[in-house]
Amino acid sequence: MQQLIQRLRNQPLSQQLALAATGWCLLATLILVAVAAQSTQSIQHQTLTQHAHAAAQQLAARASNELATGDRLGLSAELQFFTDQALFAGARALDIEGTELAISGFIPAGANAYEQTMSIDGNTAGTVALYLDLSKQQTARETLIWGLIALSVLLSAAVYALTRPMGQRLARNINDAVAQLDAISDEASVSVNEVDKLKDRIDSLPLDLLRSRDIQTQGDEHYHDTAILCIALKTLPTYLETLDESRLQAYVSSLHRMAYGSAGFYGGELSVIRQFGLAIFFTGSLSVGSPVLRAASCAWLLSRCSELAEKQERLSFMPGMAIGISELGRGNDKDIYPGLYTQATLDDLLALANLDLDAILLSSHAAEDDGLTTYIGVDVIDEQWMAIGDISGSHLDLLTRQLHILQRAITPSSEDTPQGFLPF
Repeated sequence: MQQLIQRLRNQPLSQQLALAATGWCLLATLILVAVAAQSTQSIQHQTLTQHAHAAAQQLAARASNELATGDRLGLSAELQFFTDQALFAGARALDIEGTELAISGFIPAGANAYEQTMSIDGNTAGTVALYLDLSKQQTARETLIWGLIALSVLLSAAVYALTRPMGQRLARNINDAVAQLDAISDEASVSVNEVDKLKDRIDSLPLDLLRSRDIQTQGDEHYHDTAILCIALKTLPTYLETLDESRLQAYVSSLHRMAYGSAGFYGGELSVIRQFGLAIFFTGSLSVGSPVLRAASCAWLLSRCSELAEKQERLSFMPGMAIGISELGRGNDKDIYPGLYTQATLDDLLALANLDLDAILLSSHAAEDDGLTTYIGVDVIDEQWMAIGDISGSHLDLLTRQLHILQRAITPSSEDTPQGFLPF
C-alpha cells in the first residue's frame, strides 16, 4: 500500500488530480449504490412479508372450509392455487398434531415459513404454511445493483476525462513558473511531478534573501542614521575619451547591473551623486544586518563582480569604495533638508574612495559599528585609514551564494534589464 501511495505521489500533477477525483467519485457513487441496495432490500422485504401474511390468512380461511368437509382434494387444490402464483414456491397443510395433510410445490431449503392457524367452529384444526420464491426478485435486485455499479464506473471515467485536462492546464502554469526559476538556479530536478519540481527550484534559491523586509515605517524616515557606500568610477573619465558610444553604453550598463544587483540583496537605494560617482544608501532594520554591515556586504559583492567583469570585458571596472555613516538619509522631493545635509558626508566619502588604495575603506564612525564587527573584521592600514578585513564563515557563505546569482550581470542577454534576472 505504501509503495502504491509513493508511486501516485511521483505521478504528474494532472494524473494525480484526475486519479484523486476519480477515486472519490467512485467511492461516493458506490456508497450511494450500497445505500440504495440496502434500502431496496428493506422495502422489498417489508412488502413481501405483508403480502405473505395476508395470503397465509386467506389460505387458512379457505383451507379451513375444505378441512371441515373432509375434502382432501379440495385442500390440495387450495394449496395449488397459491403455488401457481410466481411469488410462492410451496405450501402445505398440517393437522393439529403436525402431521402433513397436503402439500403443493416445493419447500426451499432455509426458507422462512409464513404460517396461519386453521379453525373449525372456533377450534384449532391445524396450520397452513406458505414459502416464498424470491429467486426472480433477487435476480432483478442484483441486475439493478450491477447496473448502478457500471454507471458509477462510467461517471468516474467521465470525471477522469474532465479533470485531467484541467490538471494539465494547471501543470503548464506551474511549469512556466519553474522555467522562470531555472534562470537563476543551476540545480535540475529529477521529479516528474510539477509541484515537486517547483519545490526543488524554490529550495535551491537563497530564501533567506527573499523574506519580507521588516523596515520600520516612521513619519520622519529620513531623520535617522544611514550607512552610505560611496563609489568612485575611477576609470570612467578615461573611457569617455577612448571608447565609442555603443561600447561606452555597454560599459556603463555593466556597471549599472553590478551596482544595482549588489545593492538589491541588502535593500540599498542606488543614486548618482556626481559625474563619476555613485552612492548606495542603506537605512532601517533588515534581518540580514545593520546598515553598515549591509553596505560592506554590498561593497564586497561589487568588488568581486568587478574582478569577474574585467576578465570578461578586458576593461577596468574596479571602482574605489568608501563606507560612512550620516545622521540623516538621502531625503526626497518632499523634504530636501536631509539631502542637503548629507552632501558634506558624500564629499568626504568620495574623496576617500578616490584614494589610490586597493581596499574598501571605512570612516572611523562606520568602523565602530557593532553590526559590522560581528561578521567582518576591520583592518587598520595606518593611523588614518581603515578598511574591511576578513569575513566570518557563515556570512561569507551567504555572500558567495549571492555572487553566484550576480554572475549573470557580467554577461547578460540582450533582453535583460538591470533587474530582469535578479530575485527582487
